[in-house]
Amino acid sequence: MSQEIRIVSSLRAARAALGWSQPVFAKQAGVSLVALARMEAGMASPRLSTVAKLKSAIESAGIRIADDYPPGGYTVTVTEAAIAQALRRPVVGEESPALENKAV
Repeated sequence: MSQEIRIVSSLRAARAALGWSQPVFAKQAGVSLVALARMEAGMASPRLSTVAKLKSAIESAGIRIADDYPPGGYTVTVTEAAIAQALRRPVVGEESPALENKAV
């Protein structure tokens, strides 16, 4: 597995562990949705600056990635804070807490 594939795969796995959609991940990282989608689809090689922003976003959410551990792979470590965040996300079909308090 190439380093680029490991990086993209690990970022996708971290996004899934957090329960983030591509739009949420892009917004949290401050990158364009198009850049993220193209990177995850393997249509474009990620820029170092984009990878750094994505990694920073997942690390601040409680995810750690160890590249090339085990050799040729990667390890995604999910902290309790990240699990709590993933559990707080709205379930499809439910309104988010922010929308519940909104006056109609």
